[in-house]
Amino acid sequence: MLALIPLITYTTTIVVEKIESRAGLLGEDMHKKPGRFLPKSGGVGFLLGWSLSILMFVLLSRMNGTPFIYEKEIFLGLALVLFSGAVGLYDDIRRLGGIQKVLLTAIPGIALALSGEFVPIIYIPTLGFLKMTIVYPIALPIIFAVASNAINMSDTFTGIAPGITAILSIAMLLTIYITKFPSLFYGNDLGPSIIFLITAVLSLIGYLPRNFHPGKTFNGDAGSLAWGAILALGAIWGKVEFFLVLAAMPIITNGFIILASIKGIIEHHSLKERPTIPNRENNTLRANPKKNAPITLVHMLTLKEELCEREVVITVYLLVIFTSILSITIALLFRF
Repeated sequence: MLALIPLITYTTTIVVEKIESRAGLLGEDMHKKPGRFLPKSGGVGFLLGWSLSILMFVLLSRMNGTPFIYEKEIFLGLALVLFSGAVGLYDDIRRLGGIQKVLLTAIPGIALALSGEFVPIIYIPTLGFLKMTIVYPIALPIIFAVASNAINMSDTFTGIAPGITAILSIAMLLTIYITKFPSLFYGNDLGPSIIFLITAVLSLIGYLPRNFHPGKTFNGDAGSLAWGAILALGAIWGKVEFFLVLAAMPIITNGFIILASIKGIIEHHSLKERPTIPNRENNTLRANPKKNAPITLVHMLTLKEELCEREVVITVYLLVIFTSILSITIALLFRF
């Protein structure tokens, strides 16, 4: 069944692309030659494929007479991710303000806190397990908002956001298997995060060919905000919050640098200057030299010389792979 998940998501993404194209929900690729328009919200295709895969997994488990013991958590997680995707889809179509988007992406964290489906304990190397009965549920909305918007702010070129999400999800899966932290809280098994992350990775494998450079669809906020929610839930249920933060450091840093340079929470379409200047004929980028240009990770990568879009995407992948390996190494050193 798992082998079918990439094919399911690949198919649903193509279907969504065709529907959006016919409906005129298109956006111009500003990093390619003029006149190239792509479907705006291909991430909806991922969400459909991933949701179908989870539902099939649950249904097959029931048919085999062994219902999945974490059905309640999986359905809760599915609802929270779909809510984040719905917020993103609304933003793709109607536009939300920056502060509105941050507040709305925090709602899944509030819902999770109210549900009680979490363990208010965090592991930090050298300090061990820290019980945070009061602080942890308060922090949940922040975790979701930071994760969703960090992925969203990194989603500047086709292929970056789903690739990053896949890398971080694989890193979390490896960390969970190495540390086995969830087994301390979920009855000697690895809890709901395993199937949650495995299905997400396999769905991303099916989705990436439609989005990777040069790309046949944009992700839209429907994709990027949902992927952030998946990462947040994977870390919370897998008890690897510290390790996700470390692995995602390039993306988190990118987000905070952007906020510092533009001095507030502003939607990208409202910016007066772009962080990079594209050469659309050659498909290359260079940093915008103006003082009021936002500072981003890609801006810094293109300060010395122009890079093509593929080089930028692969460089960001390599940065996240490096920090993910560092995170996994620390997990190995501090495993039980």
